[in-house]
Amino acid sequence: MGHPTFSVKRHRLVLHGGDANALRISDDQLAELLAALKEGARLALRFQAEGISNQPGPRPRWLEACTTHVITGLRAGSAVVEMEAPTLEEAAPDVFPLTGQISLLEQEEPPVPPGSTALELFAAVLRQIQQGDGSTLKADRALLEGCLRFARVPVGSFSGISLGPIDGEGPPVSIKASDIPLIEALVQQTPLPQAIRFTAKLDTISSTRPSVTLLSDDGEKILARLPGSVSTEELRALFGQRVMVAGMGHYRPSGRVQQIAISQIQLAGAEDDLFSETPRAWGSIPLLAQAIHEPASGVANFFGTWPGEESDEDLTAALSAIR
Repeated sequence: MGHPTFSVKRHRLVLHGGDANALRISDDQLAELLAALKEGARLALRFQAEGISNQPGPRPRWLEACTTHVITGLRAGSAVVEMEAPTLEEAAPDVFPLTGQISLLEQEEPPVPPGSTALELFAAVLRQIQQGDGSTLKADRALLEGCLRFARVPVGSFSGISLGPIDGEGPPVSIKASDIPLIEALVQQTPLPQAIRFTAKLDTISSTRPSVTLLSDDGEKILARLPGSVSTEELRALFGQRVMVAGMGHYRPSGRVQQIAISQIQLAGAEDDLFSETPRAWGSIPLLAQAIHEPASGVANFFGTWPGEESDEDLTAALSAIR
């Protein structure tokens, strides 16, 4: 049986609280609500489609088409906004063809269900965040910052925000003030992009996107985006070979590399085996173990037994006062 297709799907966005008897919301807060929602949808869709939520350069047309929403209702009962969002297949059929399922990253990732909208992808990320397991969360720092912006919209008499379908396709996801510290922690936990030098096998070459999949020595597949300067002939010569890539690594909250933005790719030499370990962000691995202070540590451990009765703190303060 084929999957049903939709040209648009209806969604409901609710700011909880406020005046229950009247719709009262400032123009600034309404503008921020819609802007944060649009940005979140853009980031979630681009992360799913390209592996990084915030790419340099102008936004592609398909991204704008998939995140163009139409407001169909604005009413009281908290502040309720009803809107229509196009499905990915309807908005950008060249990028998201009707093939039953959309496996955008061409990796071992769960495919996007047919008939999805960018708003649904954003809501799915918010649900994953609420599950509280940063080790499995699939998001990068920019996407998490977009989620944080959305969560911070309710101010004043508003206490929370929810996003969900109108036509009964599952419950809405609701974000409250208590979720903000969790999102803030995830943002801080997610490493910033870092320079990478990595040696692995060139396992697959995308036929539709400027990307390849690298297979590490321990069997992990890592998506990498190619620079425009790499020709098809160069890639064919490197296919199935051990290659050395240099570029910027983008990470998930777990510290696992999400994608490598390649600036250089070449056949690996023997000296490049030094970089064959699967890359992880520096910030995700403690460089130095924190010192544990025990009775035998501090000044006594360094100098031996101090004959006086002063504590380590007193002695340190006295030494610091000496000029």
